[in-house]
Amino acid sequence: MDGGKAGAEGVWLPTPGVDAAARASVERAFRERVERRSRGDGESGVFAVRPIAAGAVLIHRWHDEYYQGMAGWCLYAVDDIEAMVAPHRAAVMRYGLDHDFGFIYGPAEGVAPVTLDNFINHACEPTLGYDGAGNVVSRRDLAVGHELTLDYGGFVVNYDEPFVCACGAAACRRRVTRHDWRALARSPGSVAPFVRRRFAAE
Repeated sequence: MDGGKAGAEGVWLPTPGVDAAARASVERAFRERVERRSRGDGESGVFAVRPIAAGAVLIHRWHDEYYQGMAGWCLYAVDDIEAMVAPHRAAVMRYGLDHDFGFIYGPAEGVAPVTLDNFINHACEPTLGYDGAGNVVSRRDLAVGHELTLDYGGFVVNYDEPFVCACGAAACRRRVTRHDWRALARSPGSVAPFVRRRFAAE
């Protein structure tokens, strides 16, 4: 999710409890419809190379199943991250994806795997959101050349993001903090399933 990331493409391996066929089908369709390219500001992004219809599933159960079984990825508790040696901690902070409050999927020590989802940039009025099953979906029809973006505030709950947003949206927040989910959870499709569950329980 950082335009400056680099590394070998991640490899997904089936894990018990994960719907391997659904995961593989969505992954193939995602790769066929998008590509990583420069945004012209020195950063990379993910852009549509084929039209994408509103509601199209692009990433299968991103926070729940996507990284389960992917070589080089591990689930860490926040306390584990705080205790890591500096290079490993920096890699987890850069590549990691929040799985739940207190837990983040990140690379194993010495590994920096990259998948296309790592290059989906933040926007305060994003083109992507979530469906009821936790899949990442298109929020509207996307033409060729449109960038795929997500509001990081819908899933970042453990650490503040270390960048200043310049997405240009009228309601741009400028900073993405680990508390943004509280306001975003009021809008269906704006937050990850684990955030939705926490919001409903409060």
